[in-house]
Amino acid sequence: MRTLAGIVLSGLVAASAAGQASPAAAVQEFKVADAWGRDAVEFKSGAPLEEIVGTTNEVTGVLRANPANLKASTTSARLEVPVGSFKTGIAMRDGHVGDALGKTEHPTAVFTLDRVESVSADALEPNKGVDVTGSGTLELNGVKKTLPVTTRITYVPKGGPFSQLRPGNFVKLVAHFEVTLADFGVKATGPVLALQVAPTVQVTVTALASDASPEEAEKYRQTAIKYLGKAAN
Repeated sequence: MRTLAGIVLSGLVAASAAGQASPAAAVQEFKVADAWGRDAVEFKSGAPLEEIVGTTNEVTGVLRANPANLKASTTSARLEVPVGSFKTGIAMRDGHVGDALGKTEHPTAVFTLDRVESVSADALEPNKGVDVTGSGTLELNGVKKTLPVTTRITYVPKGGPFSQLRPGNFVKLVAHFEVTLADFGVKATGPVLALQVAPTVQVTVTALASDASPEEAEKYRQTAIKYLGKAAN
């Protein structure tokens, strides 16, 4: 199947030189699964006694959108994170965080974009960010809740210097939302813990999704294994 190397997005998507039908109405798929572990989900808890930051690079998922019409109902996203993979700087606390988030019975947190409500531009153009507001469903600790989300997405076409490091066209995603822990059955009980853990945490997702072919993605993954000893995802 042809790659999207010849596609340039500028309001409307041009037809490829091979004479394919214009992809202006097409939904494109970009996968989040960086073998080098550059993608990240971070939470911040600001309590009276402690500021806790937890981060994981074990992020996988998929983004689907028509780049010429971001507000269309076809725009969707799904991201998954193992809740036991968060690192906070203290190994014992890492275990407590995983337990509190339900890592034994519900090991994976899932965020699904349900609806796009507004966009700062209708279409993606190369290397220009678009601000998106919407709502999505967070599944955490066996509970599902709808949350508002703000996102900035940037389309980065292949062919630039970064193509020497990683294959494909890219969509950079930076998303923000807040999680009230009690809504998901996560409780800070006791007089001290309530001073250490905030009732609401801020979550930031930073990911670079790629439309690389399976063959390109596997070659990239094998390179990560060669230099890192294993792939992050």
